Amino acid sequence: MYKPVSLFLFFLFLAAAIHTNAVQSADEAISKAAVLTRHPWLNEVMTGITHLGASFILLPLIAIIGAGLFFYKKTGDGLLMLLIFGADRLLNKVLKEWIERVRPDFAPLVHESSFSFPSGHSMNAACVYPVLAYFLVKHIPFLSKHKKIVYTIAGVITVLVGISRVYLGVHFVTDVLGGFGLGLLLFFLVKDFDEKMKRFRQK
Repeated sequence: MYKPVSLFLFFLFLAAAIHTNAVQSADEAISKAAVLTRHPWLNEVMTGITHLGASFILLPLIAIIGAGLFFYKKTGDGLLMLLIFGADRLLNKVLKEWIERVRPDFAPLVHESSFSFPSGHSMNAACVYPVLAYFLVKHIPFLSKHKKIVYTIAGVITVLVGISRVYLGVHFVTDVLGGFGLGLLLFFLVKDFDEKMKRFRQK
């Protein structure tokens, strides 16, 4: 359980740090620098990448994989994926409305109406893609033999989603890091729970 605890403390640190002038100034400087890297073709790429962290992509993905698990009589794992995604969405909404950090205002390329911290897309990606990787590796022998590649792909997608949020001007870097921290926290909670249940059933 040390990983979830460490990630929770990391999130608390960020939640406190974003209210300091030094961190806010650093965040704004990075956001302004991101604007300078924009190109029309890259705008399109980043807009596409950012959708990989959106609920309208992730929920059907979870449903499809969950249906596959149901077919192989692994319904519990499919339900656990849906449950953790619901917890992810609820926790993000509650925290955003509690912390009430205003989003950056440096020529954003997409419109977002909610508060900024923590980044919902980053949190979604850091939770869902590792969870999907975990269950795919668990149930598919071919992927189990290549689990490092599977987890690497999940990690790359997650990082790219976070980068896209800063590039598009809708989040500060600390928003993304906060989202990563909480998303990974939820992933490790799922992983620890599943492994404990496996040991319990084996007794």
